[in-house]
Amino acid sequence: MNVIYLRKLKWSGLHFLLGLLVLSIAGFYIYSQWFYAGRHYLTDLAGLAGIILSIDLILGPVLCFWLLSPVKTRKENITNLILIVFLQVISLGYGVKQIDSQRLAYIVKWQASYFAISKGDARGGYTFEDFYSFNEPAVSTKNRPLYDKLIGQSIPPIEMNEFFELTDFATECKTICGVITKNGIVNVTKINGVITFNKSLH
Repeated sequence: MNVIYLRKLKWSGLHFLLGLLVLSIAGFYIYSQWFYAGRHYLTDLAGLAGIILSIDLILGPVLCFWLLSPVKTRKENITNLILIVFLQVISLGYGVKQIDSQRLAYIVKWQASYFAISKGDARGGYTFEDFYSFNEPAVSTKNRPLYDKLIGQSIPPIEMNEFFELTDFATECKTICGVITKNGIVNVTKINGVITFNKSLH
């Protein structure tokens, strides 16, 4: 095999290993800090992370093989490497933002069911993993026009934080209750003071 291509493969392999190390550290932090105690059950985190990590792990080495070359000057290679790193940082930043949007914002009770809402679907500042109950304003009351307006805008009640009432796990669930998520029904309990999620068997 051509010496030039061997050198390119070596650089691409090194770039892949460094990228894998960085992404592994970032992934461990995100999983342990954002999706601890079963929060990964609330969304298709594995699928989303797999797509993002695959893109980032493939993008860097491919660009490295394509743009870097031992026949180019040191300045050209450094410029190209900076471009590659910049594109990967942008890609990783976008991926982290997408994963962040899947974090739990709150749990709201509506019509005797509990819904886990992600940050990406939450309206306003309700992103503190609190429990809420939806209190629909009665007809002819002061807040009813606002409710009707939001319904007209196709905003579902589980996102109408204007009518949320703060509650807590003990009041709503006692020891355990099932919440509806994008990923199916998930059980929520409280273990050692930490709200914990487990995949429902039903």
